[in-house]
Amino acid sequence: MNKSHTPKRKRLTRKARLSSAISWIKKYDGRNIISGYAKWYGVDKISAINELKTLGVSIHLDLEKQIVESHKSRIEQKRIIREKRKNIETFIQSSDSDENFAFIAGYTSGGFPYGITHEEFTRIEKENTD
Repeated sequence: MNKSHTPKRKRLTRKARLSSAISWIKKYDGRNIISGYAKWYGVDKISAINELKTLGVSIHLDLEKQIVESHKSRIEQKRIIREKRKNIETFIQSSDSDENFAFIAGYTSGGFPYGITHEEFTRIEKENTD
């Protein structure tokens, strides 16, 4: 028997949320109805704004724009971080490396690797970012 530990109100469909929210709005006594709705029903703030507007709650246009811009910038920041991680992982996977060398350029006739150490690689990256 698999029982979900998530509250039922956070598992509701949009239609069910809208019908439940009518009574919730009447009882709500907090300061920020958008954040309260988003937290109570487990939706993002953009969805909360859209659903509250559907229910006839007036939302200040400046606040709505601010929340939308904040949401967009967070998405963009996550995308940039994801790309950086992917680039680093691709570099590490594509280059030959070990615990001593970040990049192995080749091997000596005796079979010993040579290349750029992790310390050198870190220093070079630091110089490039400055």
